[in-house]
Amino acid sequence: MELSPEINDSQSNNEKSSHKNSRFEGFDFFRAIFSISIIAYKTKLFYLPTLLVPTSASFFLSDYILSGIVGAIAVPVFLQMSLFIFDTKSNKTGSGYFFKSRLPRLINLYLFWVILITLYDIFFVDKILVLEQNFSSLKQIILFIVSGHNTPYFFFFSLIFLTICSEILISFLKQKSEAYRVKVIYSLLLISCIWIFTCSALDSIISYKWIQLSFLENINKLTRWDYNPLNFFPYVFTAIITSDEYGSGKIKAFNKFIKQKLTYLLSLSIIFFVLEWTLTSNKFLIQVDQAPLDHYMRLSLLFGSWCLLYISLIFKQQVPNIIKVISDLSLGIYGFHVFFIFKKPLSFDQIYFLKNIFQTFPSLQTLTIFFITLFGSIALSFIFQKFKVTKRFVA
Repeated sequence: MELSPEINDSQSNNEKSSHKNSRFEGFDFFRAIFSISIIAYKTKLFYLPTLLVPTSASFFLSDYILSGIVGAIAVPVFLQMSLFIFDTKSNKTGSGYFFKSRLPRLINLYLFWVILITLYDIFFVDKILVLEQNFSSLKQIILFIVSGHNTPYFFFFSLIFLTICSEILISFLKQKSEAYRVKVIYSLLLISCIWIFTCSALDSIISYKWIQLSFLENINKLTRWDYNPLNFFPYVFTAIITSDEYGSGKIKAFNKFIKQKLTYLLSLSIIFFVLEWTLTSNKFLIQVDQAPLDHYMRLSLLFGSWCLLYISLIFKQQVPNIIKVISDLSLGIYGFHVFFIFKKPLSFDQIYFLKNIFQTFPSLQTLTIFFITLFGSIALSFIFQKFKVTKRFVA
């Protein structure tokens, strides 16, 4: 969400303009699209086909395609783009960018949104109970911090963690040869992918009654926890690889190199999606409460978001002004949408005629909640953007 259009601060204005036109139009496009996608994901808009036509085909479309791919891939795309920007700038400017700019920026974003939602919880939702629930033990405090108060603000904590990992790896590889650098990064990517896929298969493994291994169950609970930043560890390596390729001039147009990359990544994304679908559709998992693909510990999301990162880098067309406006406010939209869905979703039970209409037509209620959340988040972001003190938290 928080992406700067300038990579090299020493470039001339003409070079910056050219660079932005050749590259960041794609970033604007995906930031706008996936900001809306996240709201659709959280307000259950992707389940509209199931509400309208309750069949197995519509359920597959809603749960696996729209929610499981379109909705779930939004956060991975934002992570890929944010880490790519950091890696590219860090390679050019050194560690100073990390310590003086990037890390303070991310920490401030995390603190602002988590404190704001916590105050909202204290005054309007759980009252003083929120303090008792989240600060009753060291474990609860850690969970509170990592999960961003059990909200989508976990994104900021995960991004802080991944950015620190990226800085460490970049610093370690800085004086190494290109061949050594490539070997290390791809090896780490492979190891992390094996770990993620192994963990994603644990549900199927421990579902067999004759396998009673408590440590596997504990690992499974941890890795399936969406707020676990380790689920996103492979993104550190994909972003560095892409940044290196961009710096070497390989990513400039829709050339043979890009065609091969997109083909490989799209194929891997489809293959792992089918594997994930197969594993989570296992007959032993029918009673699992979680939606089949409702978590981020998935390689299909890694390769799919990586594929979209490459597409965004070669995207040439100028996006419409409305897309740019939404893109500029994407950080605020992500932040404010939480308040509309936090613990107590929008309810129309007190409005008698609406209650009757929505009971008759559940799809209308879903659409109403989506549009209120979307336009409410945009409006609040626009207002906050007008003030110097709050602008940096929404744009």
